[in-house]
Amino acid sequence: MAEPINVKRAVEIATEFAEQIYGSGEEGALEAVQVEEVEYLDEQGKWLITLGWNEKGYKEIPSAEMAGIRFKAVRTYRVFHIDAEKGEVVKMEAADKS
Repeated sequence: MAEPINVKRAVEIATEFAEQIYGSGEEGALEAVQVEEVEYLDEQGKWLITLGWNEKGYKEIPSAEMAGIRFKAVRTYRVFHIDAEKGEVVKMEAADKS
């Protein structure tokens, strides 16, 4: 049995995967990528890495105009399930960060 990857490597794998899937095309790299949550499931041998990043463009907020805030960055959150032995993403799902 191989030694499981560490959390730093798991985050790198998740970030690289997100960049490949969502950061390609004319818009380029993802903006403001942050690690939101990290969890290791020993019995399943996998890391759960939650990343968040800003969507391209902004959401208009008409009711906030009086406060001088007219637009708000829209965040996307995804949970990446990473096999700790193979070091690869086996599942990705939307994270509820309402």
